[in-house]
Amino acid sequence: MRQDLNFKFDSSKNIMEKFKRYVKTHDCPEVTLDLSSLNIFDAVKFAVLSSAYHYRKYPSGKLKYHVPSEEIRELISNFSATNLELV
Repeated sequence: MRQDLNFKFDSSKNIMEKFKRYVKTHDCPEVTLDLSSLNIFDAVKFAVLSSAYHYRKYPSGKLKYHVPSEEIRELISNFSATNLELV
């Protein structure tokens, strides 16, 4: 059974490590990530890196991102990651 898990970030500096730990310890082929508290650079960097990391464990999985602005949405959508979805 697949479930949609939510993962909200604060603006801490070790968000990638938190995400890696979360993926490693949970069954999470589909995850919704709230990036609204991150600035544009951190949000784009995290989206690309987390997509690659999640894809290694779940090649058919999905990462859904909540982003705070249209500019971030446009930047992230330009990357050709098959498991990214902007909501």
